[in-house]
Amino acid sequence: MKETQVFRFRLPKPKTDVGMAFLGHQDSTAPIINDSKVGVFGKDSGVPNRKRLIIKFRIPNPNALKNNHQDSKPINKNSGYRERVRKLLTEAFSRVSSETDESISPSIDPVQVAATVESVLFERIGWSNPIMKANYQSILFNLKDPKNPDLRRKVLLGEIKPKSLVTMSAEEMASHKRQSENIQIQLKRLKRCVHDADEEEKATTDMFQCSRCRDRKCTYYQMQTRSADEPMTTYVTCVKCNKRWKV
Repeated sequence: MKETQVFRFRLPKPKTDVGMAFLGHQDSTAPIINDSKVGVFGKDSGVPNRKRLIIKFRIPNPNALKNNHQDSKPINKNSGYRERVRKLLTEAFSRVSSETDESISPSIDPVQVAATVESVLFERIGWSNPIMKANYQSILFNLKDPKNPDLRRKVLLGEIKPKSLVTMSAEEMASHKRQSENIQIQLKRLKRCVHDADEEEKATTDMFQCSRCRDRKCTYYQMQTRSADEPMTTYVTCVKCNKRWKV
């Protein structure tokens, strides 16, 4: 009796030409099973007790491999958290039409946009990791922020793509007003740092007495404000009451 080995494997590309896929003999009588072609190559050599190799190819039906867009695929019924996020995003995007004078095309569906954004957020960030979930919530906060309608409008109209949204920092997502406030805060901090550095460079002395609080703990520094042959001007600051004078 002849010994036969049968191997089955699935080709990755549904559009592969069956004739080109077979490296050996192709059985022209290969049956069609479930709309998928099954090919056989390798044939009996006619010599008794010789092994022969039969390999069967199954090429999946291309119609069964229709690639749905990842943003619109349904989520698990048990994902209550994701459902709530989609609902919140839908409510946020639905407000855009009343927040802007710009005409919104009827083809732009806030529900679909919310589903797309949530899917990208979940796939790129997830919500099981506490650190990543904080980033997730930061994006949600900025999209829902009543003072940040410009961000919602840009995302809804596609000016900011969901894949770009997940990479934005909190400062980049902030409204123009918030960004201006942040810049002012940073400038104040910079001025404060410069002032503190100047104070550290000033010398402390008890040579001068404050006329206001009578304390002698003062700082001073000197500058050449007059001609070079005249003495420098000394500027004194009382540490206790911050009174300033020059000598």
